[in-house]
Amino acid sequence: MEVMKSGVPRGEADKVVAVIPSPRAIYVVKQLELAVRSRLDTICREYGITTTQYTALSVLRVRPGMSSAQLAVRSFIKPQSAHQTVTELENMGYIKRKPDELNRRILRINLTTTGRDLLASCNGIVDELEGQMFDGFSVGESMKLQHELNRCIRNLSPER
Repeated sequence: MEVMKSGVPRGEADKVVAVIPSPRAIYVVKQLELAVRSRLDTICREYGITTTQYTALSVLRVRPGMSSAQLAVRSFIKPQSAHQTVTELENMGYIKRKPDELNRRILRINLTTTGRDLLASCNGIVDELEGQMFDGFSVGESMKLQHELNRCIRNLSPER
């Protein structure tokens, strides 16, 4: 078999494909996060709230009765930011705080009817965004991707 200067056997050169290095997975995840965040910012702005406030409302829908400290952890924000976010949402009438029955110093946070209605409106548009993001995916593929991303999160969790 005759070999060319490149080291590729003659007749095989047309089969050689340039290997372009793929970006790191961390880079791809960050690019996705930036794209999603940009779109979420636009959606939330149309409803008069921030993405941070939307996230807090979403967390409270699933986990009502959280304290500000718990909400901070679940909403990916610092406790000081959580306090500001909670105060703003309360002033807008989207949440209500009331003292914990066992420890009156802890204020439990719950969505108001207005907050649930706002969240439902936002969720409709966010569902469309998610549908666009998963365009071309089968239901199984999108569920598998979500499962694998959650596994990545667990793998990096400090509780691990």
